[in-house]
Amino acid sequence: MDDAQGVLGPSNPPTQPVEVVPSSAALRAQIYRSLPSYDRAEVITERLRDSIAVGLLHQGDRLPSEVDMSESFGVAPATLREALSKLRDEGLVETRRGRNGGTFVVSYPEARTDALLQRFREYTVVDLRDLGDEITAITAACCRLAAERAVHHDVERLGSLLAEFRKARTPHQRSRSDSRFWLELAVAAQSRRLLSLALRLQLEVSELLWSPLIKHRDHAGAVSQLQDLYQTLVDRDSTAAVEAASTRVSADTYHLIDVKLTLSLNDEQNGGTHGPER
Repeated sequence: MDDAQGVLGPSNPPTQPVEVVPSSAALRAQIYRSLPSYDRAEVITERLRDSIAVGLLHQGDRLPSEVDMSESFGVAPATLREALSKLRDEGLVETRRGRNGGTFVVSYPEARTDALLQRFREYTVVDLRDLGDEITAITAACCRLAAERAVHHDVERLGSLLAEFRKARTPHQRSRSDSRFWLELAVAAQSRRLLSLALRLQLEVSELLWSPLIKHRDHAGAVSQLQDLYQTLVDRDSTAAVEAASTRVSADTYHLIDVKLTLSLNDEQNGGTHGPER
């Protein structure tokens, strides 16, 4: 017990960077983790669709074999095939036969305007503020640990993703590259629990943040804030990393609330029932 307290006590120095599994493997493990016991085919469909949407799976990627996916998800092969059939019907994956066959990602899902509008209308301003608070808390923990634990290739990977985000031109490209940066940051933190939480939050917020419904998110400003965060990780400055991440998340939250209020005002002016929430 004393030894355990010595390891976990606040006076213990930060752990040294250690080699971990490649980031791509850590993220893929989150995609194919076991499922809840209800509506499993639909959950698989949503998980794979969302993973494609945020850039965890790319065009041209081959999915694991049906046997491997069935075992990873903990479902019968028939359940998995039902899910893949839905994705094929949506044009997101394609199954090819032959020696080099398999199921491949062939396109990214397009966010439907009506679905995004409905999602915004289901949030209140307080909901969005609370969402921002949750993202801030999880991101702060990831930043602090990444600054202490990230190995060299983690930092290099974040730099490459920052460059990709800077070059992104369409809302879909920005959404995917932005989400991937935050998820790789969670990987660099070397905490599976934080990675799982970060993935859930990115799936919830990414499309909303970059959807051009009413106002475009300030891409140049977001890039600058991410650049500041990246530099703190290069410098291994955990305090500055948390501060830089909080600045970026606050800007994201203000943007979401601004869009929400504008949509609510438009609904009110057009005779709708969705007035601005407080």
